[in-house]
Amino acid sequence: MEKTSKINTFFSQASQKTQSNAIIDDEKNKIVESKDMDTVSLNEKHCSVGSVDFNNSHDDNITRNLISPSDDPAYWCVDDATINYISVNEISQNIETINFIKSKRTSKNVIRGVLKVHYRYCSLKLFYMVLINGEKVKRNYLVYSESTGSVFCAPCKLFGSTSVFSTVGFSNWKHAEKRITSHENSQAHKTNVLTMKDRGKVAQRIDSALILQIEGENNYWKNVLRRVVAVVKTLFSRGLAFRGKTDKFGCNQNGNCLMSLELIALFDPFLATHIEKFGNKGKGFTSYLSFNIFEQFITVMADQVLTVIVEEIQKAKYFSIIVDSTPDISHVDQLSFVVRYVKNDGTPIERFMCFLPNSGHKSEELTDEVLTIILRAQSYDNANNMAGAYSGLQARIKEINPLANFVPCAAHSLNLVGTCAASACREASDFFDIVQNIYNFFTASTHRWSELEGTVKSLSATRWSARDDHAYHSLSNNWNNIVDALHKISNNINEKPSTKSEAVGLLKKINRLETVFMTIFWTNILERVNKTSKKLQSVDIDLITVVELYQSLIHYIESLRNENSFKILEDIAIKKSGIKDYNDHNKRKRKRKMHIDENNDNEVLFLKRNYLIINTYYVILDKLSYELKRRKLAYDELLHEITPEKVREDAEVLQKTYPNDLAASFVNECVQFQGHIKNIEVKFSTIQMLQFIRKHDITSVYPYVEVALRILLCTPSTNCSAERSFSTLKRIKNYLRSTMAQDRCSSLAVLAIEAEITNSLDFEKIINDFATFEARKKNSFNRGCIKQ
Repeated sequence: MEKTSKINTFFSQASQKTQSNAIIDDEKNKIVESKDMDTVSLNEKHCSVGSVDFNNSHDDNITRNLISPSDDPAYWCVDDATINYISVNEISQNIETINFIKSKRTSKNVIRGVLKVHYRYCSLKLFYMVLINGEKVKRNYLVYSESTGSVFCAPCKLFGSTSVFSTVGFSNWKHAEKRITSHENSQAHKTNVLTMKDRGKVAQRIDSALILQIEGENNYWKNVLRRVVAVVKTLFSRGLAFRGKTDKFGCNQNGNCLMSLELIALFDPFLATHIEKFGNKGKGFTSYLSFNIFEQFITVMADQVLTVIVEEIQKAKYFSIIVDSTPDISHVDQLSFVVRYVKNDGTPIERFMCFLPNSGHKSEELTDEVLTIILRAQSYDNANNMAGAYSGLQARIKEINPLANFVPCAAHSLNLVGTCAASACREASDFFDIVQNIYNFFTASTHRWSELEGTVKSLSATRWSARDDHAYHSLSNNWNNIVDALHKISNNINEKPSTKSEAVGLLKKINRLETVFMTIFWTNILERVNKTSKKLQSVDIDLITVVELYQSLIHYIESLRNENSFKILEDIAIKKSGIKDYNDHNKRKRKRKMHIDENNDNEVLFLKRNYLIINTYYVILDKLSYELKRRKLAYDELLHEITPEKVREDAEVLQKTYPNDLAASFVNECVQFQGHIKNIEVKFSTIQMLQFIRKHDITSVYPYVEVALRILLCTPSTNCSAERSFSTLKRIKNYLRSTMAQDRCSSLAVLAIEAEITNSLDFEKIINDFATFEARKKNSFNRGCIKQ
């Protein structure tokens, strides 16, 4: 009782004149306020608050009034606040969406010497009473507790009873109908029901004026929080900073959040009045406009986003983990966790979960972190600590769970293919050095850069296939401009000798037919590689598509390996540069010293053109083809079990591999499903197969085919979503916010990366969870939504 506020704290210390203007209209059963009163117009329903002095209201009272009771009656704290709320707002049953799995009860009987075990559950029919004429009447008083798996009588629990329906909950399902009927016909139950009905009639209660004033106060603060939540949600979903150097309204350095509230206040009289009254009052006054409140909303909203993701994962059942790490601005190694699963519409989706700090780089340390989350499959980059076949992270995980198949990142593999080919021969390595030297030369001086601004691009340091867009494409399209600029700089008497010498050296290197040919050649190769890489980075790609894309690249590379294709590229290079001869045309042929057992008859002298074809062109293509085939094998081995050929044999193998997920009938399902989709005469992708089953509601016909497709689709092909989370990390934790706490960083990342879920969060749910969070902090009385 010491913590309960006095009743006069809910009223203002208004003047006698003001109090006399507020009267109770008995005929209309509502408070009528005079126009002369100091009112705040909220422009919303039930938001007109009279002479309420909020400065004298305690913060914990406001918090308690914002909290709604839990839907689980086992958590109800039976006090006046809970009784009033439920009596006025009625009981929330939500029986249509409840899962009765926790209501399982076991009974054992010995029949003729044999032990019989029976399992019984709560059912939906218990919530309806069947009259003698066959009509059904809903039992509105009955509430199911998901935590205990039992049912409670809400009126009896609130107003006191010794029945099991009001104490620990009823769960004797064998005699459920008989016991519930007996309880609802008891005099104590009927009295409690009528008492709750009377309690819910606010207008007829002696404290109706107090209740209406408290309701007005609650509506006031809820409308304040709605505006605050709208601003906070918008800023967080975009990863923007919201704090400034000061928390004062009217200051130009008060940050994005207060600035946004000030902007809204220009068009919102309610918020403008609130800021004027409470904006800069400082500590000790309730305003819900401080930075501490905004920090609490970070936690509340991030928890709600993760709750949505977890609920989606539970419905999907099968999911996989995508893991990657990077150092942040404060040199803390951040391990990104992304989960991939299949949504109800059959579309795979990848959701960011959190950043884990200082997880280490050794496979043992990474394994400990990954094992904190259950997974079905794995996808990492191709580093040894991740993809090592014997002691890497994937190998350690597979020792624990053999069904956690590892899939190397297809996008990383493609990057590594290009890297290997770029160093396959000396001519290729020299060419990449020339391109980088050209970029370095022009960017070293603003004067030189102005000559070719927007033309010369640097090589991409992370995405190898992106070099097509950044470097070679611009080099190929602007070849003559670059040559003219180098000529101009080398002949400029105002330039330094070292600059002119460097320009002459670059001019000699690029003004060769070999260099022009390599530019055209790599532009064509990288254009195809880059298009493929972008497709591989999409979330909805599946393993079958990955194999098909790799195979198409192999076919394209092999189609170029002939002299006719070389001649086509050579003609384009000659036309672009105007150079018809290779570099060795005017050079004296070098004579190799003969050994005693050699003669000139066996010596073969290659022209520069033939040398370029055999030792450069073919070498690069062979290296590309070999690396693509080698890395494609990793996906071929994984898909070998589920190839569409020899359906029955492969289905049997797959069923034995996943005995806990696929029944023996899966084999026959596959044979029938193959014939089903062949009759449609349309080629289906894996995603389209699953969507076809769900769209036409034939899951009951092919239940285990649907399960197998979900397992396949939840297996990630790349870890690009984890890489994308690093971009958000760099925006959130920049050099101005390098001291940010880890929990806050992870929460902000969740809100920004999963902006779609953040923007869909319900305002009322956020406010209720915020009020519950406040109540936990203050250990004050609550309305029963807190599990003790």
